[in-house]
This record gives sequence, structure tokens and C-alpha cells, in this order.
Amino acid sequence: MEEIIQYLEMKNKYYAKFFSISTKFLEETNNDHWDNLNFFVENRERLLNIIRSLDQKIARAFKESATTEEEMNSYRKTLKGLFDHKKHLGDQIIAIDLQLISKIDAMKTQTIKKLKSTLKTHHHIDSFERSSQSKKRRVKDA
Repeated sequence: MEEIIQYLEMKNKYYAKFFSISTKFLEETNNDHWDNLNFFVENRERLLNIIRSLDQKIARAFKESATTEEEMNSYRKTLKGLFDHKKHLGDQIIAIDLQLISKIDAMKTQTIKKLKSTLKTHHHIDSFERSSQSKKRRVKDA
């Protein structure tokens, strides 16, 4: 059971790290710095892979454990504390992720508006140039 507790503690450390990089990236986006987006996504994926690996180790250790009911009761408080901490970290991560999703949606909307405006301006310029060329031909032909 000690091995399982160590894995759960490690897992919570990686959730805390996950929360930390998410918070840092949110702060960067609040300052309109999106340069580290790829770095952020890659690091989160690495952390998720580590967490998945720990889940597999926990499952394997639990299967191999010959813990009695009495021993399990002695660990119950520690396990509950670890699971409660994981839930708290998960809730914080979800809150940050919702803010990041909102920021990404706002950035996407802003980018689309800029693109539409650019295309509209480009269309007006093209129309103006065609009109100017037609007028030049008419003046030349006359």
C-alpha cells in the first residue's frame, strides 16, 4: 500500500505542475502573449502521459497488493486526503482551462473579424483598381 500512496503523491505533484503551467500560460494570454502556445500544449501532453503512466502503476500495484481490510482502514484517511487534494487540483485545472478556452475563442473571433475586414478592404481595392483601369481605357479610347 505504501507504493500506491507514493504513486498517488507523485500523481498529485504532476497535477500541481499541470495547474502551474496552465496558470502561467493564462497570465501570458492575459498580456496577449501567445508565443508559447506550442510549448504549453506539448508540456501539458507530457504531463498527461506521466499521469497516465502513474495510473497504470497504481492499478498494477493495487492488483499485486495483498492488503487486508484492517490494513486498508488504517490507510483510509491518507487515501481520502490524497483523493481530495487531486479533486481540488482537478477543479482548479478545469477553471483555468475554461478561462483559456474563452480566451482562445475570443482570439479566434477577433482573428476572423480581422480577416473579413482585410478581405473586404482587398475587394474594395480590387474594385477601385478595375474601375480606374476602365476609366483609363475609356479616356484612351476617346
